[in-house]
Amino acid sequence: MTKKTAASAAAIDRIIRRNLGKLARPGVLTVRPGFEITGHQLTGRVAIVATVHTKTKTRDLPTTDLLPQSLGGIRVDVREATPQQRLRASDPAAASLTQAFGRPENAAPQWPYERELPGGRLLASSKSREQTALAQYRSTQPAVADAVAARLSKPQIPYVPAPGQPLAPMTLTTTITACVSPDAGFATLTDFLGATQKSLVVGMYDFTSGPLLREFVGVLTGAKTLQLVLDNPAPNPTRDQTDSQTVAALEAALKGRARIVRALTKSDTLVTAWIFPSAYHIKVIVRDNSALWLSSGNLNNSNEPDPASPPATLDRDWHVVIENPALAGLFTAYLNQDFASAKAHQASAGSAALTSAAPKSAPPALGEAIADAAAKLSAATNPVPPPRTAPTPPAVTAAATFDGVPVTITPLLTPDNLASDPSQGQYLATMLALIGKARKSLYIQLQYIESSTTTGDYAQLLQAIAARIKAGVDVRLIESLEYGEQWAEKMKAGGVDLTANIALQPNVHNKGVVIDSSIVVVSSQNFSPEGVRLNRDAGVIIENASIAQYFEKVFLSDWTTRAKPFAPTTAARGRRPVARAERARST
Repeated sequence: MTKKTAASAAAIDRIIRRNLGKLARPGVLTVRPGFEITGHQLTGRVAIVATVHTKTKTRDLPTTDLLPQSLGGIRVDVREATPQQRLRASDPAAASLTQAFGRPENAAPQWPYERELPGGRLLASSKSREQTALAQYRSTQPAVADAVAARLSKPQIPYVPAPGQPLAPMTLTTTITACVSPDAGFATLTDFLGATQKSLVVGMYDFTSGPLLREFVGVLTGAKTLQLVLDNPAPNPTRDQTDSQTVAALEAALKGRARIVRALTKSDTLVTAWIFPSAYHIKVIVRDNSALWLSSGNLNNSNEPDPASPPATLDRDWHVVIENPALAGLFTAYLNQDFASAKAHQASAGSAALTSAAPKSAPPALGEAIADAAAKLSAATNPVPPPRTAPTPPAVTAAATFDGVPVTITPLLTPDNLASDPSQGQYLATMLALIGKARKSLYIQLQYIESSTTTGDYAQLLQAIAARIKAGVDVRLIESLEYGEQWAEKMKAGGVDLTANIALQPNVHNKGVVIDSSIVVVSSQNFSPEGVRLNRDAGVIIENASIAQYFEKVFLSDWTTRAKPFAPTTAARGRRPVARAERARST
């Protein structure tokens, strides 16, 4: 019997084109070749993926609105649109702005055969509705279009590392506190901040937590000082205030004792040059040049939730506090260099990029256009439905302090290069070597893992993981359900495919690795080409079995109780794990 092979993306696209009339139902936004996902699990079947504005039960739809179950022997998989996809369909210009000036995690995979409906043109076609609308916006709003072009083409300046600070392993005897969020991250961080005697030196992507802002102001009294390099990301959904409002509050409270600059990222409207293409993604605080707090989480409510006023979203993050002047001094040197590089390229408060003195009849300034686009994206987001039953509170993992323990710690920084070979990125080269050492287990928990081709620096990282799987190592990958699923499907479509080892867990923001129960990586690096090579990110490799096993226990608990396999064993046998009973509904 001849084995049936899966249809190629091009072949499925031909089926789509022959059946556009059957797919162009009310509420359907796009169609493309892909893989069937049911109940957030990959069935293993190729599919025609139809993105609809809103999903509803089949029984509630008129027959004329139903999409076919299959076409040409290929199943039709109906997906509810993301807020970004909804906005792209209704206002392509606003959607384009939210992508150009948005958070890296909100970037979506590009599908070469994705077609808009009802017209059926490829999204990338110059004749598509989306591209036509973008061209019209550029002609009717030239001031904003020119400002976008100027911001995205502003000069790149060279990255300068801290002089005389090699990123080499350090063998130490020191005290380390390990903890995770949402369990004990906030309490551990506030204890760390409360011990400040002289200064805090900070590199941070997002600072929008009201409780933590109050903590900073309350701690930094007298002659104590703050140095902060802060990115300017799109607003965090759980924010108490914006990053700009945080800066204003700190400057008002601390006066001349606060030295704050905005990081040099390409799309940031607050700076005039760039080093980092999409994010100053670091999460590091140095206290009194003697102790270091390093995390996968930002100073926002979902990453560092205050138990007294928890947000709706509670993220999984890992954190360490390391009390060692040598390591603290190294990170201080790099943060000082970042500050010096950024200080010379701050946009003035009266810049046209930030405000508009033009009459109201003139086109809106870029800052106003970005804010308007962000508001439209927020409006395109469905409210989170309340749970049917109160969830059972999970067991809380307390922080653990390891006093006077012998460790080897390797600092990890991007976009730094190896001192021994400047052509290689320090993070990527170090992680490749580390993953290659795994003999028994390799556990990785990340917000997302971008798919890759089979070539290039980033592909080597995923290939190293695949090699450990082939070698029989126990490899487990947890990704965020909210961000990882789309990339996992893209991974199945081509490049290095790790989907058989992936599980999806709600609300994961972590970027942690545990190897052979003896080595742990706590960091801010997501697995993406920019995250592992180009943006500013920071981490540490800690070689100590007790500390590694603290985080491993949390990982295994998440794997068992919170995560769900993306490719269940039933998929290999061709059975559908969950029945689908939803179809398109018109908007």
